[in-house]
Amino acid sequence: MPVHRYRAIDDVPPAAARDARDPVTGGFALDHSETMTVGLPPLFAGGVYRYASVEAADADRERAVRARTRRMRATRRRLRAAGGAER
Repeated sequence: MPVHRYRAIDDVPPAAARDARDPVTGGFALDHSETMTVGLPPLFAGGVYRYASVEAADADRERAVRARTRRMRATRRRLRAAGGAER
């Protein structure tokens, strides 16, 4: 595959348009929408959090991310079991 180099961002050609009716486009959008966090509740309630160290803050965030992931997976399983979701 050849490598194309451009002197400026204005020289880069636009990406190819996708047909919205193409089933591949829908699958593409669905695959990428699962990685988006838009519309999800925030990890933490509003306010100021004080931690003794950066490591403690990272550990708290990791716990919150894992808990949210578990809730999302449980919701998907319930939907799938009820026949409300294809994936």
